[in-house]
Amino acid sequence: MQQSFVVMVAVWLEIAVGAILLMAPDVPCLLLFAAKPEGIGMPLARFAGVALIALGIACLPSSSAGSRGSAVRGLFAFNVGVVVLFTWMGAATVNRGLLLWPAAILHAVIAAALMPQLLIQDSSVV
Repeated sequence: MQQSFVVMVAVWLEIAVGAILLMAPDVPCLLLFAAKPEGIGMPLARFAGVALIALGIACLPSSSAGSRGSAVRGLFAFNVGVVVLFTWMGAATVNRGLLLWPAAILHAVIAAALMPQLLIQDSSVV
């Protein structure tokens, strides 16, 4: 039950953030990176929003066990990638918004919460 809850929270969080990026890219960009997207940054931010919505939809739990495993792997890879990106942004650039570190920590927590599901799936495959 707890594992399913983690997946559902992660899925709906990605869909919500994707919708915000799609409709108002300035808000999350300012909060995460303390900068507004300019030039090509605006359509790229919206592209990221579409990608997050698609990731969330693709990871919605289904009755098929195989698709659930793919959803967990996809969510895990996404969250680890975001942790790496946001940590690099915070450490190596001046683009740090109010929510950069909290978002990095949130994604690290989600990745850690998904890890037991990956280990269970990997052990059942062997």
